[in-house]
Amino acid sequence: MQERILLHLRDYVDYKSSVEVPFALSQMGIANAVAIARSNVPRAIASLKDSGLLVERQAHVSGVARKRKAYFLTDTGITGAEETWQRLRTHPVHCLLEDGSSKRSELGMVHEILPFPMRPVDVIRYMDDNGVLDVRGLSPDLVDRDLSKHVEKQLVTSFADLPRVRHFYGRERELDHIVSLLDARATTLLVPGIAGIGKTTVAGKLVERFTHRRNMLYHRCQDWESARACLESIAEWLANMGDASFSDYLAATPVPQPSDAARLIVDALSGTPSLLILDDYHKVSDAVLHQTIQAVALNLIEAEDLVGLVLFSRSFKPVVAAKDAEGRISSFVLPLDGLDPDATRQLLSSFEDLSDEQWLHIHGLSRGHPLVLELINRGASAGAYHESLETYVSVEIFSKLTAEEKRVLAALSVFRESVSIDALGQQDLDLDVLDSLVDQGLARQADTSTFDVHDLIREFLLRSLDQQQRQDLHRRCIAWYAEHHATAEQLVEYIHHLIECEELEEAVHLLTNEGRGLVSKGHMEVLTLLERVPFAELEGSEGARLHQLSGEVLALQGRLDEAQTALHSALEGAVDAKDQRTASEVRSTLADVSLKQGRPDEALDLHREALKGFISLEDEQGATRTYNNMGYLLRRKSDQKAALDAYAQVETILATSADPDALVGSRISLARAFLDLGEVDRARDHAIKAFETTNGDDEAMLHARAQAVLGRFYAKVKDTELALHHYSSAVEALSHGGDVLATVEISILLGEVHEDGGRVDEATEQYRQALVIAEANDLRMQIGELLSKLGGVTPDKQRRMEYLQRALTVFRELGAKTRMRDVQAQVHAAVMNR
Repeated sequence: MQERILLHLRDYVDYKSSVEVPFALSQMGIANAVAIARSNVPRAIASLKDSGLLVERQAHVSGVARKRKAYFLTDTGITGAEETWQRLRTHPVHCLLEDGSSKRSELGMVHEILPFPMRPVDVIRYMDDNGVLDVRGLSPDLVDRDLSKHVEKQLVTSFADLPRVRHFYGRERELDHIVSLLDARATTLLVPGIAGIGKTTVAGKLVERFTHRRNMLYHRCQDWESARACLESIAEWLANMGDASFSDYLAATPVPQPSDAARLIVDALSGTPSLLILDDYHKVSDAVLHQTIQAVALNLIEAEDLVGLVLFSRSFKPVVAAKDAEGRISSFVLPLDGLDPDATRQLLSSFEDLSDEQWLHIHGLSRGHPLVLELINRGASAGAYHESLETYVSVEIFSKLTAEEKRVLAALSVFRESVSIDALGQQDLDLDVLDSLVDQGLARQADTSTFDVHDLIREFLLRSLDQQQRQDLHRRCIAWYAEHHATAEQLVEYIHHLIECEELEEAVHLLTNEGRGLVSKGHMEVLTLLERVPFAELEGSEGARLHQLSGEVLALQGRLDEAQTALHSALEGAVDAKDQRTASEVRSTLADVSLKQGRPDEALDLHREALKGFISLEDEQGATRTYNNMGYLLRRKSDQKAALDAYAQVETILATSADPDALVGSRISLARAFLDLGEVDRARDHAIKAFETTNGDDEAMLHARAQAVLGRFYAKVKDTELALHHYSSAVEALSHGGDVLATVEISILLGEVHEDGGRVDEATEQYRQALVIAEANDLRMQIGELLSKLGGVTPDKQRRMEYLQRALTVFRELGAKTRMRDVQAQVHAAVMNR
């Protein structure tokens, strides 16, 4: 930013002593030149002033009635600007010229190939993040207009992930139709179309049509995104437009209410021409976002200005209402079909003598699909006749590839995500053909060292391979991931390829030993991997342990009945295999499920059975964990004496264990239980011991749990300073992420620290942050617990009731009857103002 300001002011050093100066030297002129809001200029130049690189003075500014602040480089600043220019002049620039050609140059030499003069700072302003300058949409008038805008409130655009449009044929009729509807009134448009039909390209051209006419946001939805990711991008855009109300709402609301969110969005957009474009909307699975967009579509009918919402999707399902309750049209559906015949002929530019018969055949066979037509244009025969598009693509495109091109493309296709060139290089492939595949449109280069293929190409190619070919490709992936599965994401891909190759022994081993760790990091797709494992082929305790993992994941997702079924299968398998450890662990998990389903007595019996197994195995971790769980259940039954007896057993094991440090997790749970029971002194001893044991240990999250409990102890005894010290340290550990479940648990502990210390606002904020994490990872039970926590701490009665009602809904859906009764008691207390 500061470098661009220096480059901009470098062009105006001769005006330092002038009475009247160009508009470019004003705050607004600088803002225009470097593409920032005028309100951000003082902050951007503050350090330049402090460093003596520029000075500020009042001056007559051309075109402005009153004097304004103007900015000039000092002698030191001129030297600094020149040094900056010498350093940046060799920065590479890739120009897309008006005739469709592209040329590479450097910032200091690019003026020689541009169709009109542009200053270096202007070139930088129009370049994208990849160093590409597209001059096809630029003109001297446009550049001058951008630099000379006097209005404080400029149009705000956000195109963070809008792909660059390289080629465009036809679609004028469709674009004209879309533009005419958006120009007529505020409305919503749904544009469905199959993969590769050109939806994103049309979105890019739509952006061009409304450039300098409306505020615009383009957002590309992703499979892994929650509603919050999309809503936050909208909030940031609205804040840049000058309305931060929606941003403030999101900051204060862990789970946005669709009606509230929609109202705030539409209110912020009313009064200013705006266009909101959501691409790949079919990837959205979050109900909150769906409901918000539906509400926005209905509210737009009342918008006071031309505000448009356009949804591009592969799904033809009507995701927004066509009419409101009064019968007024609220949205239009404009399906995107293949290219028309004329556009098809234009795209087939490599065919010089294309007969009408051949042309009509290709158009009919491809159904005007732009991607398929482009592939044909890049080398497929136009004269061959085949019965289906799939056969045509296979025979006339894939069959024309060299053997090495096929191998490389197949290797790319079998990876589910973009793949590094190193992974391909390990497979003894000739990577020189990658450029050819990219040129033919069969492969895509994500960045300098990462490649991918279009979904449609992947689908066609994998369908053309036989089982043996697919397994060979998966084995090559296995060879790569066997040495490169340090991250959770890589490990998931490793297991996927192992299962595809039916290498069950290694896949089962990894799922058994690493599955819980993957789940704790939020990778619930472990359940999808488990569903592909043929359990019938597993012998002994292997099947039992995988059923156990399935049950644990299902329980986390709140699918309690399915979890119970999986766990009973696990218990049966463990008993048959005489695997007492697994049987005891499964009984403990079944006890947790029974408690959530409202059967505390059954849960207690299961824990007692599990305890017998752990004791016979001399498993101190399992025994202490079970005693803690039994103590919790007994407290819920108001049997404090029995609960204390259970906790005393934990203390006995801790005191006599040969390795008490290995039981620090149980010690932390014990300290927390003693705090709840008012046994402050006993809680202190265990909290301090847990803190000392984990201090300097590699388990950062375990230490954070210990600090959270210790902080809660100090809050109980009114030592606020020490409580906040441990709280801050635990928060720092949370910032490093890692274990999702541990993060949520620690956040709850920290909320309790604040709650005990009477800091209601801080407790509320901590619970809200934990709720965001739990919702993002679909931890249903934790979501319910946090909602009930918020319902207990929020001072506003209406908000408290909202949280509790939502908690009731969650627990009702989960079948967690005991927790439902607890929350109903909270509701009653809230109604009675207790």
